Amino acid sequence: MVDALLTSARALVGMAIQTVAEGPMPVTVAQHRVLLLLDESGGLSVTDVATRLGVDQSNASRHCTRLDELGLVDRREAPADRRSVELRLSPAGRRQVRAVREARRRWARAVLTRLDSDEIGPLVASLATFAAAADSVHPDSPAPLL
Repeated sequence: MVDALLTSARALVGMAIQTVAEGPMPVTVAQHRVLLLLDESGGLSVTDVATRLGVDQSNASRHCTRLDELGLVDRREAPADRRSVELRLSPAGRRQVRAVREARRRWARAVLTRLDSDEIGPLVASLATFAAAADSVHPDSPAPLL
């Protein structure tokens, strides 16, 4: 069971790496994770990004600076603290997230078409059960890769 899980995880990580290159701008997987965080949250400080990624602030700052240089994020004065900067997705950042998300959906559909229809229901149920169990074991894990 463990080997099957690790083999599946390897396939999913490979998909994540491959599909991040299908966005309109060249970003790394870690930079894409920042974009996903901003997409989910609406806006975050660099400190919040670092915390949610599980990295130090200088590492998060480098990712955010690069995304700003690419025009994928906007830096704004934080509403609650004018000394702080809030990062938000720019329109180009939203297009980047959508493009990668769609590439991942195409990949998933291509894989699922290789399964018999009677295999899909149990697979979906098993994946949902696994995701819930993983969340309960590590509720404070870093931001999702996908």
